[in-house]
Amino acid sequence: MKVQGLAAVKFIVMDEMYSYVSGRQCNSVAMATPRLCVFLLSLVLIAYIPKINAQTSDGSKRILAKIFTTDAYNKAVRPTSNQSQVTNVSVDFSLTGIIEFDSQKEKLTTSGFLIISWNDYYLQWDPYDYNGTSNVFIHQDNVWKPDIALQNGISEFKGLGSSDLLVNVTNDGIVSWWPYAILQSTCKVDITYFPFDIQTCSLKFTAWSYYKTEVQLTVGSNQIMFDDYEENSAWTVFGSSVDTLPQSSDATVSFTMRLERKPLFYLLNVIVPVIMLSIMNTCVFVLPAKSDEKASFSMTVFLSLAVFLTIVTSTLPQNSDKVSYLGIYLVIMAGFSTLTVILTLFQLRLNSRDVKTDPIPSWLIKLHTIVERVRSRKCNKVRPTALAQNGVYIPSSDYNDTIDEKNVEVTKSKLPPPSEEETKVEIAWNNISNSLDFVFFWLYFVAVLVITVTVLSIMAKGVD
Repeated sequence: MKVQGLAAVKFIVMDEMYSYVSGRQCNSVAMATPRLCVFLLSLVLIAYIPKINAQTSDGSKRILAKIFTTDAYNKAVRPTSNQSQVTNVSVDFSLTGIIEFDSQKEKLTTSGFLIISWNDYYLQWDPYDYNGTSNVFIHQDNVWKPDIALQNGISEFKGLGSSDLLVNVTNDGIVSWWPYAILQSTCKVDITYFPFDIQTCSLKFTAWSYYKTEVQLTVGSNQIMFDDYEENSAWTVFGSSVDTLPQSSDATVSFTMRLERKPLFYLLNVIVPVIMLSIMNTCVFVLPAKSDEKASFSMTVFLSLAVFLTIVTSTLPQNSDKVSYLGIYLVIMAGFSTLTVILTLFQLRLNSRDVKTDPIPSWLIKLHTIVERVRSRKCNKVRPTALAQNGVYIPSSDYNDTIDEKNVEVTKSKLPPPSEEETKVEIAWNNISNSLDFVFFWLYFVAVLVITVTVLSIMAKGVD
């Protein structure tokens, strides 16, 4: 009020001087010299130039002395003259990076700083009384501040900032506090579409010691700030939101971010090898039953799938709320591999049988006949039943090794019809085993193809 009064008196005096010089003196006959009028007007303009006050250390010292000594500032008192009024605290969050997201422990570690501001009634002064000093920096432990802490944190309770951190106080009582912190929070993980999953994680900050009627947390922005954010190699942040949680009984602000996993690592190191192993599991039936490596090959594929199942399980949270489609796919492929081992051992057992002691059941003979017909249609050619050379019937299987088509002319019309014994084909157990290999190969191939395409399509929907 003292400064405003002096300014008003100064304005009145200057106005009178200007009126006197310009109105009465410069127009007077006695003042005939124009140079004198210019001189007087220059004095008036110089008088109107405002006084420049530089912010000095002396001004800051006197402000601090006024606050903590003269006014006896008490940081335990809420900064409002009427203690029944609510103290509004504005809170924003700037994310600087995602340090780690442990999906197995459901723990998110981030780095960033809060932008907190409020009005302190007891931290006000007139800058004209202190060499124009309009702001000072004070240690955060020396002023009142809201005891804001991470509500869904994992580590022990710890307040924001440190004793070395300063707050900026302006002459009108606005306090700005920017505490930096490494935050460890809980985040419930949904592994349904792993590794094409999208996770939603929240950082909830609350004022622990105050009710909503005393301290109210507000937000200045409707999303998280990413001005200083550095990209993470495993996760991409593609959305955020801010909510004050009005349904909560405490003053709480929730900063929510949506994280999308980058699937390239798991695609190359887990999914592609598993699909290749599934194809190799089908190729077991390509090996003949008499091969000694057939059983060992099927067992090796089974053990490989079991290893990949262990790797995927170790990266997922150990709960039963959600099950990933990739885990289901691995279990199905492991079940197929187990069945492959059983069928392989069964085929080896059949291949060692003798037709004379163990007759072949009729249904297996019918199955073998159907398979042979399918194979003949697939080859799209008809083989002759028998060919004659020097009056001797030769089976068609030996024809290419015994007959030279350039030197021998065969006339089908001159050939006598083969007898029943010659046309009768003897089926052995190894023929049955080969037919079973044909059937199992195509059944496995179609089943693996359909299941793989279906599961990958479902997992890809997680990105949408």
